[in-house]
Amino acid sequence: MNIPGPLTAECVLTDLAGGLAGARRFTRLALLAWTDGAALDDALLVVTELATNALRHAGGDPVLRLSVDGTDIRIEVFDDDPAPPVRRPAGADGGWGLALVDRLSSVRGTARHGRGKVVWCVLPAPAAELAG
Repeated sequence: MNIPGPLTAECVLTDLAGGLAGARRFTRLALLAWTDGAALDDALLVVTELATNALRHAGGDPVLRLSVDGTDIRIEVFDDDPAPPVRRPAGADGGWGLALVDRLSSVRGTARHGRGKVVWCVLPAPAAELAG
């Protein structure tokens, strides 16, 4: 099924513990409403990683935006820190996040936005799984 136009929703991430749980709940509800569970597990992992990075390193109240258009799920996290995320070597103390996002998404990027940035990625979702 093809969605005629993009579906978009946003939520503000307020703190690390509550913000991550809220981001996952928001993502689950939005994607179940928009798709038949297409890429839900991958989206939850990606949202957790991007939201964690924004809440830990950027300060302020980051914003999570989800959108579905055609056969793609776009995940964006806006924050107030203009510095792009830095991929560090994976090890016992972390560093797996951006590698995981890269592995699960078809494309990932960072762009300046206002006084900060947006980190985004696109997950493919088979057209047959999109709800209409």
